[in-house]
Amino acid sequence: MANPPYGPPQPGGWQQPPPQAPYPPQAHPGYQQQPSGPRYDNDKGFFGSLFDFGFDNFIAPKLVKFLYVLSLIIITILAIVLVVSGLVGLGNGSAAGLLMIILAPLGWLLYLITARLYLEFFIVVFKISDDLKDIRDSGAMR
Repeated sequence: MANPPYGPPQPGGWQQPPPQAPYPPQAHPGYQQQPSGPRYDNDKGFFGSLFDFGFDNFIAPKLVKFLYVLSLIIITILAIVLVVSGLVGLGNGSAAGLLMIILAPLGWLLYLITARLYLEFFIVVFKISDDLKDIRDSGAMR
């Protein structure tokens, strides 16, 4: 029998030949890859951004670290106040004092996570804006 109806047999049994490499990378004329990372070409700092009347630089990303530390301090102080109030209530024989002592750390953690998520959301929005500005400046959207 010469060739079966489904074609000639494969060489070397059922082994397939090694996969071929994809097309070699081609250089595009006139295209230069922009470096990724934060943009420093127009970064004016906090006060420069504060008085930027063209709104080319945002002030919110510069404030996020400060706002996170501030929220951490405020949430921690509130949790300590709740624990102390729970201890006072527990000393007076109130069962609500024990509940406050148990729930204060849990509330501290949940509020801290929530504050962090809100701040990260704002940072993502500003990074999207920066990336869109990079795309617009490179001429890729034309």
